[in-house]
Amino acid sequence: MTTSISVSRPFGLAGLVASLVSGLGLVSPLGLPLAYASPGAPAPVSLVGSVESEMTVDICLNLPDWQRPPNHVQQKQLQTMDRYRFALQDEPLVSLAKDWWSHEVFSFTTYGLSARTDPLYLSGLWTAIEATWTCYDGSQPEQINDGDLAEVWLINHRLVSLQWQESQYLMVVEPGQAGLQLIQFPRREREQPLPLSLITVTGEALAVMSGDW
Repeated sequence: MTTSISVSRPFGLAGLVASLVSGLGLVSPLGLPLAYASPGAPAPVSLVGSVESEMTVDICLNLPDWQRPPNHVQQKQLQTMDRYRFALQDEPLVSLAKDWWSHEVFSFTTYGLSARTDPLYLSGLWTAIEATWTCYDGSQPEQINDGDLAEVWLINHRLVSLQWQESQYLMVVEPGQAGLQLIQFPRREREQPLPLSLITVTGEALAVMSGDW
């Protein structure tokens, strides 16, 4: 499904949110107007604004009912793996594991099968690991490593829109009690980490953790 919105150019984050969520008059389950409000919509989703801000987004994985495992289940799983059984007692993996567990948004500008191990397990995505491979069954790994494609993981949030403004990506999301989305989109820069600002439909800023090593 594609959705077109008209976006004028002057903004800041507050202006961006107001512009993006007011255009189409769509209403989310929270009662908020959304530019993109269909949680089961097939990818790709095209969110069209001005020439500079227009972004095409591929939601390559959308599990609206997925939930992170409880902490005791997470710890039990890690203790069954030789990679983590003893390493999680020492730095830097102790702090790294806490970071992965405490964030809900992750960005990637590189891809490697082994480099996905820690992100998938330490974030709790191991419970959906089989489903994630659909995001890498074509040329996506090469495009990510060539700097042509970026990837973002959203836990307990759903994508509303993505715009390129003032040399950064501005992503608007709707929070929820469950859900997992893996999102890929063409890059307009070559920076590392990804210059991504993320806010909710109510204007709350969210921390983004870079998954690149």
